[in-house]
Amino acid sequence: MTQAAPTAAPLSQRQKMEFPYKHSTGPTIGRFYAGLKEQKKIWGQRVAGQGVVVPPLGYSEIDASEAGEWVEVSDRGTLTAVALVHHPIADLHPSAKPFAFVLVKLDGADTALAHIVSDNLDTAKVGARVQAVWAADDKRSGTLRDIESFRVVG
Repeated sequence: MTQAAPTAAPLSQRQKMEFPYKHSTGPTIGRFYAGLKEQKKIWGQRVAGQGVVVPPLGYSEIDASEAGEWVEVSDRGTLTAVALVHHPIADLHPSAKPFAFVLVKLDGADTALAHIVSDNLDTAKVGARVQAVWAADDKRSGTLRDIESFRVVG
């Protein structure tokens, strides 16, 4: 007669894994981030066949040709896409309160910048006009988060 193997509850463990790293931004994104941090200005680059690209890549995604002149664009623009997040996940989303992931076509740019709208979400619709909300001077660090969010304007 064989004896049944004892049963045990499955084991589980929750753990957070991170892979921190540092890398150089390079001359193109470095200049873009420096403009945000030091000047509160948003810069794009003129690219053949694409117009003014924000954020700049330094080259054309169409034919890999080198990007041209730097162009300052406005911190105002139009929403071209909106995705509401009603229940943000801690340590995953950029805001602890409800927000919207958005694409903003800034005035003077021909491409859209991905960012967030964090207030008045009921007015965050495709076609709405928005303006950048800048981080305080002593809080800007040379990242895209130097623009805290965008807010819908009249």
